[in-house]
Amino acid sequence: MSRIIKYRIVSAYDDDFVRDIEIEEDKTFMDLHLAIQSACNYDPSLLTTFYLSNKNWDKLQEISAECIDPETQKEVMLMDSTKLAKFKPVVGQRYIYIFDFFSVRAFFIEIVNIREKSESDENLQFPICTLSHGNPPEQLFVDDITDDNDIEDDDFNDIDDDLYDDFNEYGYDNLDDY
Repeated sequence: MSRIIKYRIVSAYDDDFVRDIEIEEDKTFMDLHLAIQSACNYDPSLLTTFYLSNKNWDKLQEISAECIDPETQKEVMLMDSTKLAKFKPVVGQRYIYIFDFFSVRAFFIEIVNIREKSESDENLQFPICTLSHGNPPEQLFVDDITDDNDIEDDDFNDIDDDLYDDFNEYGYDNLDDY
């Protein structure tokens, strides 16, 4: 029997937004990516990436949709060939999902449950969004970024660092506290 992983997805941009997605552990990060995009009504063709994270929301291993620069992305794993089981999922395991690459916006993801697939699951088509609360942050397109809010290379790191600092200020030890 395979296991079902439940991922809780929240945003630092909107306290009301939460999505839970259940997916089989033998699926790939591409499957999880597509499930998140579908649950948020986003365009799944835009650049995105996952990062394995620790409890302080530090970025660790990158799992990307594609390798843009082989020289600088030597350690990057690809979503379509990396199974969710690769990182030995456990409750509390965290990921950062950059869903809006050009405006550097992310979701925070935590595994909140792992269970054995049961007979009652046999008629279900996984992945499934089992909780949908609030509206997702708007997905921005490159054409939506104006001269007034262009992001410079130096700003990327500032925004990136501020985002994770702000999320830690909420005081969540885990996303079950959300």
